[in-house]
Amino acid sequence: MRRFAVPLILSLALACAHAQPEALLHAAESLDGVSIGMGSGYDESKLFLSHAAEHVTEGAAAIGAVSRSPEDAQGNVYVSVFVPIEPTSFTDRALVFDGATSTPDRSQALYVRGYDESGRMVMSWMSWEGQLSAEVRQFRLVPEVDGALRWEPGRIEADDRSAVTRIEFITGTGEKGVYFNVTIDNIRASIAR
Repeated sequence: MRRFAVPLILSLALACAHAQPEALLHAAESLDGVSIGMGSGYDESKLFLSHAAEHVTEGAAAIGAVSRSPEDAQGNVYVSVFVPIEPTSFTDRALVFDGATSTPDRSQALYVRGYDESGRMVMSWMSWEGQLSAEVRQFRLVPEVDGALRWEPGRIEADDRSAVTRIEFITGTGEKGVYFNVTIDNIRASIAR
């Protein structure tokens, strides 16, 4: 019995050593390669780095986007941030990030989407339930699973999540003529459990 226990323990130790519980995908310390998606046509949409302690959970900055909804907007207005990442497999991993807003009463929407190198949407979650708050909150999103944000199967353009290269963070408001924003920090991949 003992001669079976030692190889089993060694095998388990090696498996644990090779498993990466979390991998940093983007530290949000720079706007290099980061761009505005939705809302880019509005004059007052812009990217920024926040150094405010209430937004930063890793390093010295968090990535943010702000916009102002037009007075004559028809329907909801959105602003989004595209963040490039090294090709990352989410076939058995969760997307984890820290998010906040300084306009929690207005930034009611939060959508998160992942794209492959061809630009096809391979992950998508959404909520219009005011998930963003003035205090940083950690979000953990597992593909095909509803949580704080609901999985959007109808938005998926390809099922292969083996090489996600870009993440989009979206916030939105239904109010007219108001500023709204989102800040994102510490974007990482974690083992899906």
